[in-house]
Amino acid sequence: MPFSPERTQLIKARIKEKLSTRSLDAWQRSFLTNMDQKFTQYGEKRRLSTAQCRKLHEILGIELTDSQSAKQPKPSRVPSKVASKSRSRRSAPVNPLRIINAPRRAIRRVERQLFVPVLIVFGLVTLISAFFDTEPEYRATGTSIGEAPSVWYVTGTNVNQRSGPGTNHAVMGQLAQGAKVRLLNRQNGWSKISSRLGEGWMSSSYLSQNRTSGATQSTAAPSAYPYFEFQTLRASQVRIIDGDTIAVPGLSADVRLVGFNTPETYRAKCTAEKNLGNRATARLRQLVSTAASIQVRRVACACKPGTEGTKQCNFGRLCGTLLVDGRDVGSILIGERLAVPFRCGKTSCPRKPSKWCQ
Repeated sequence: MPFSPERTQLIKARIKEKLSTRSLDAWQRSFLTNMDQKFTQYGEKRRLSTAQCRKLHEILGIELTDSQSAKQPKPSRVPSKVASKSRSRRSAPVNPLRIINAPRRAIRRVERQLFVPVLIVFGLVTLISAFFDTEPEYRATGTSIGEAPSVWYVTGTNVNQRSGPGTNHAVMGQLAQGAKVRLLNRQNGWSKISSRLGEGWMSSSYLSQNRTSGATQSTAAPSAYPYFEFQTLRASQVRIIDGDTIAVPGLSADVRLVGFNTPETYRAKCTAEKNLGNRATARLRQLVSTAASIQVRRVACACKPGTEGTKQCNFGRLCGTLLVDGRDVGSILIGERLAVPFRCGKTSCPRKPSKWCQ
């Protein structure tokens, strides 16, 4: 704050007068001494802040002039960036495309907000319908037999439904005896069906148009279905592994013959068991090589549902029976004391007999 020459002389005189007295405290004396030096050095060009000016006049007992006491209002400044933004917003032209696309953007926002609730409701409806719909009406989409697909029933116990016509295809699940299916097509002894598991394939021997039938074979004659479950083979097509296990070309696993058990040859517990097991193997090979008619019939293994074909069921082997000239080889080996009866339940088997070493 500048001072006039007259005002400067007045202030310097009053400062010297005050400094000569003893009424000042240490701070006031230091303050006035400093001001005296400044005014002596700069004179009327000396500029003070408003606070310094007010304190100086207060100590000296001099009234402030009107120009010194009046408050100068601070100009309000808007930052240049904010001002430029506001000016650009006011002056920016309206984009016609934003107006045209506004309804579409609003629809998309609504769709995003409704997507999750709609998905949850759909999942709940599907879950509830699957829980209560125990016997759905199956619609055939494959090749039909005749003019319309017919209703058939499963006659076996826990029969596998596969993804393709053959035992080398994956198991989709199992159907209990009496389950209703729709027959869509037939191919090499396999039937394409529609069931609660979806569309898949099942051996025709486990299907019947009679719901009360308890047989595990179709009502039609086996000769009408040349499939593995009841297949006529040549002797060269049957490979003997041991007295109760064979292999058939085209299958991914060996076939364990059911209804009887022969001594072990690979893991025999004693020499007597191994010798008897070799005799049973040789006798089975002789029966096959001299037979005029050989038939193999696939049956369900006595395992937990869904495990057939895996290591948890019969070491991954399939199950079946072998007939030579119309006779089961198991009954022949049992009659010749080369095997013993061995009957399993639906899902498990008893412990194998171990009297061969006695």
